[in-house]
Amino acid sequence: MTRVALALFLCLTHLSAAEKAPPAPIQYAQGRQVCTLANQEVDESSGIAPSRLAPGVFWTHNDSGDHPRLYAFNAQGHDLAAFDIQGAAARDWEDMASFTRGGKAFLLVADVGDNAEEREQCTLYLIPEPRLDPAKRGVRGKLRAEALDFRYEDGAHNCEAVAVDPTSKTIILVTKALAGRCRAYALHDPKPADEPLVAKAIAPLKLPIVTAMDISPDGLRAIVLTYGNAFEYTRRPDEKWAEAFAREPRTLVMPPRRQGEAVCYGPDGRTLHLTSEGAPCPLFEVPVAK
Repeated sequence: MTRVALALFLCLTHLSAAEKAPPAPIQYAQGRQVCTLANQEVDESSGIAPSRLAPGVFWTHNDSGDHPRLYAFNAQGHDLAAFDIQGAAARDWEDMASFTRGGKAFLLVADVGDNAEEREQCTLYLIPEPRLDPAKRGVRGKLRAEALDFRYEDGAHNCEAVAVDPTSKTIILVTKALAGRCRAYALHDPKPADEPLVAKAIAPLKLPIVTAMDISPDGLRAIVLTYGNAFEYTRRPDEKWAEAFAREPRTLVMPPRRQGEAVCYGPDGRTLHLTSEGAPCPLFEVPVAK
């Protein structure tokens, strides 16, 4: 083998290994509260997701007790919009996610809360994300949702954590349980059907009570939130989430919150954003260290 051929071989081998390696750990700075939301109707924020159409815009919803409604705000807490969701009910909304597919942006809202663990089926609502003008304030309107009914393969579970992996068309749900008995379930490429879809168990998670989660836009990181800290799982591009969840996660210190049940990666896929229950609703940021 000539020197040129050897150099090319070593270069390609290095690239192949790099492509299969999990992403490098992100170094985070200390988290802090950046504002409170101007819209006082957001008094029990239980999910947060970044807009995929307007950088700097976020979406949230209340826990049980509110109408089926989504609220849009920016990083300064300004009230941008509120939309009633037609074709949806709000029995116990617990988390949400945003993602793009086929060049279109979507919001996914999870009606999955079940403290008594008695629901025969739960529902995910798929909503095309509206394009907002970040300069406008107080927009009010209506959006229509498509319902995805599902059940767990092994009976009812309480759940407050849902995320979408846009690279594999997979929805991940993590149950809320005591004593490290949380479990991850997956819905692979879900579509509306006459019968409820079936969420399949893929991995146990030995974590405290899980209250929210998100998956980065590249599909390589999953942040799983508790009332205290968060835990980050990473995977290689050729790995399934079951393999990633089998490893010990990295612990990330989160800022103290009154009752934190929402987390998301920001538009950069790295910065973390959180809300907490109570009004006025606080917005927290955990920035990447410079």
